[in-house]
Amino acid sequence: MLKKFKNLLLILGFFFIMPSISLALEVLSPNSGTVSNKVYTKKSAPTLRVGTYNIAAARVSDINTIAETIKDMNLEILAINEIDINTARSQNTDQLEVLKEKTGMPYGVFGKAIDFDGGEYGVAILSKYPIVNNETIKLPSADREQRVLLVAEIKIPNFDSNIVFMTTHLDWYENPELRLNQVYAINAYSIESTPSKIKDLTNKIKILAGDFNDVIETNSITTINELQRYYTHLTKEGLDTRTWTSTNPSLDLDHIFAFKGQKWVVSNATIPSKTKQNKDMSTISDHLPIILDLTLLEQ
Repeated sequence: MLKKFKNLLLILGFFFIMPSISLALEVLSPNSGTVSNKVYTKKSAPTLRVGTYNIAAARVSDINTIAETIKDMNLEILAINEIDINTARSQNTDQLEVLKEKTGMPYGVFGKAIDFDGGEYGVAILSKYPIVNNETIKLPSADREQRVLLVAEIKIPNFDSNIVFMTTHLDWYENPELRLNQVYAINAYSIESTPSKIKDLTNKIKILAGDFNDVIETNSITTINELQRYYTHLTKEGLDTRTWTSTNPSLDLDHIFAFKGQKWVVSNATIPSKTKQNKDMSTISDHLPIILDLTLLEQ
């Protein structure tokens, strides 16, 4: 007993003598953002037309056909997945510059996922309105293809604050473990638990769109369910949400979400199988695009 008592004194003495050894705890500061809550009337509510489209790096058709298809959608903001910048397989074409020039959406940013075939490959955001800030966040990717979250802060007429529009293209393996880690990273970023260049990101209006390589299934544990802790899936009742493959759609892999800090009404939602020229969309990409007309009821 005496020996045990002496050992206890030695341990206590060690901590008193060595004050530099301590347990560092991270304490979060209160969030005091500048974007406050606001409820709109139907007359004052701002509207927005957005979309998401995996263009398969123009490998199914060509970048000019894709540009024409996007122009006909008459969007204000578009999330683009699978886009090439100066790769050999795309004839060293900067596909984003072509889209900016030919779609009527002159503002755009690219988020590099990987260096590929002499150029770069990743995701992009097209906008009719100025992009005032942007950043590319690397997501957990283990030893597989690097995945990213591209973030663009956009100044849009008739909105009381800038909109943060984000796109991503998540891991495609059947095992959802890596996708879950990627979603955890997106959720953490969305509430500023991880660093961001976007000031007051937590409180800003946020829309997240892209190819999530997972389906909306309420009766099972999926990465989408985890994402919906912080985000609301935007669609319209009765819409057939299957987007892949475009030849014979079977899975709803592409989605658009809104952060739960806001309330939107989806006034119209379409997943077109034909272009305005009645051309089959399956000849343009292996995914179908999603187009939503949104009305903001609460900021």
